[in-house]
Amino acid sequence: MMSSPLTPDIQIFPATAGDYEGVMAISEGIYMGVDYLPYRYHKWLKDPQRRMFVAKSEGKVVGFDSFLLVDGGVTAVVQGLRVADWMRGCGVAGVLQRFCFKTLRSDHPNVTRIRLTTVENPPATMSNTYQIIHSKAVISIFISAEQLEEKIKILESRVSSACDNCIPPVFLEYSDVHNLFPGRLKEEDLLPGGFLMQAWLPITTNNANLDLMQRWEVQWLCSYPCDELDDLTGSSELHDVKCRFDVNNGFLSLGSPMFPVPLGEGKHRLDIDIFGTDLSFAKIHVLYQLKEAVKKLSTGGSIICFVYIEESLHAGLNDFFKGFTPFKLCRQQLVFEMDLKPIKIS
Repeated sequence: MMSSPLTPDIQIFPATAGDYEGVMAISEGIYMGVDYLPYRYHKWLKDPQRRMFVAKSEGKVVGFDSFLLVDGGVTAVVQGLRVADWMRGCGVAGVLQRFCFKTLRSDHPNVTRIRLTTVENPPATMSNTYQIIHSKAVISIFISAEQLEEKIKILESRVSSACDNCIPPVFLEYSDVHNLFPGRLKEEDLLPGGFLMQAWLPITTNNANLDLMQRWEVQWLCSYPCDELDDLTGSSELHDVKCRFDVNNGFLSLGSPMFPVPLGEGKHRLDIDIFGTDLSFAKIHVLYQLKEAVKKLSTGGSIICFVYIEESLHAGLNDFFKGFTPFKLCRQQLVFEMDLKPIKIS
């Protein structure tokens, strides 16, 4: 058992499978019912690169936090922080985070950076220890099971009118993924700040991270740059058509495996991360990722789809989804980072 001398009634323990119900009890209604933790909790417990902790008071779970080691073990991404509503303002979050930092320093001395993601208007206190290093706009929509076929057809018609001659993107095998960075895609143009955002997880293109995403079954969809397309097809016949759509730097999207959420029976969440600034390719990538996800959707299932894009694409993709039901959870995704300073030994 581990406790904080500042709040002796709060104890921090490693999370276990037996804590699941307690963590879910303090998570009710979080993220407007599209919380990822009910689906991922037991998967996270089995991940050797993740540590999970619960805060308890009088034997009850009152808080939860975790961190994942990424970037080859030099960065920890803090995820999943939550506190019971009746304990908010009592310092529980601070106790959890300080414990996580202490654990990182003692058990993972190679970690030098901590990252986390949040939505717009974060607490002012975050600026005291973290700095914003990246941001993306967020568009989210709800498509009911009854409307799914109709809405897909609408998007197909809008893609067709905007990109008649566009060469379709391709879903990659993981043997191809490791050749993208550095290599076929111009990373410095596609990834401002050098981050692959994958469903709120900010990671670099380190090979260890790419291996992680293979285990998570992330769908990689790629539009190759013009010069790489020539190499891949063995012909330059498609070069002029491709370049008319300004894909000199390539275009990329990541589709996270869809999962059920506690918003209601049959509701599923889909996250699509977009990398690039060409609106025509953003539209076709969203359509392809959505259609690929629908293939795995059970009969009667509906989708809450989150799309993460550069700010310059926000207005255009809003028009693309005109007539769709918005799901207004947030408008912006922010990435924060801080250096993890070693403990001073007196």
